[in-house]
Amino acid sequence: MIVAKNSLLIIVCALILIKAVDIFIETSTKIAQYLKISGYTISFLLVAIATSLPEVVVAITSSVEKKSILAYGDAMGSNIALITLIISLPILLGKDIVTRSILHSRDAYYATFFAFLPALLSIDGNLSRVDGTILIIAYVAYLNSVIRRSKGIERIMQQFESINIVKTTGLFLFSLSLLLASSRGIVLSAISISAQMGWALGFVGLTITALGTSLPEIAFVISSEAKDNQREILGDIVGSVVANSTLVLGLAATIYPIRLGSGSFGSSTILFLTISLLLFLKFTISKQRLEKFEGLVLISVYILFILTEYFLQTQTH
Repeated sequence: MIVAKNSLLIIVCALILIKAVDIFIETSTKIAQYLKISGYTISFLLVAIATSLPEVVVAITSSVEKKSILAYGDAMGSNIALITLIISLPILLGKDIVTRSILHSRDAYYATFFAFLPALLSIDGNLSRVDGTILIIAYVAYLNSVIRRSKGIERIMQQFESINIVKTTGLFLFSLSLLLASSRGIVLSAISISAQMGWALGFVGLTITALGTSLPEIAFVISSEAKDNQREILGDIVGSVVANSTLVLGLAATIYPIRLGSGSFGSSTILFLTISLLLFLKFTISKQRLEKFEGLVLISVYILFILTEYFLQTQTH
């Protein structure tokens, strides 16, 4: 009965979340157009950061409760989902995605580097507070570089004091609050279900929680595909990977160090992250576009990842 109740709550929260993302996209696009910012940049600065807020919430709350391994699993699982499952959805539902923009800006390479950074820092089996600080500094530095290269950034500074878009800003903040509340409901329900099933916290983070907190990105890319906004899709994917790898894990480790231990959890995750990143980078560079074949390959990698993690979970319990 409790499992059924939590499952229904997940469905309700998911429907609220999708509507919230629709409002969020509309209002953020209006703000971007008014300030004359490119669609890619607004996706990176606003949408990518905002859609990563569920991961930030999980990171802070789990670390405060001294269960930061959940944050690690959530961030890593979300990154793998982003560059396999989520990037493939708009391709399979619509048309090919041209990746020229993230190659020319070198964001594809930066995202790959930052995604590997937590793995390099945790090679000793831990992400310490010092490691967390390094990740946060890396995020701030990269965010600053994106802002600096953004066309019209000076216009932002000049107009924020004089513009009067109270209604749009209000709707933007309202949609953001709905996004956070619904994502939080999904995560709490998923954790409750997994606890009853007797699954490990790290596995929960990699799978159920990662998918739950990735629902804003899923809703965003599907909605953007319907509106033919490919640059926004790429901006959200790249920006979310960077935010998860640096800001999310940095906050978690700074509040409470992450200890991976000596099990297969960390190594299998890093292996699939490596495979996913290399495939994504190869497909992005080879034809400067992602087609349906590449989408099917990436989704297959994600399915294999879930099955492998589930198999490892059953072997340890």
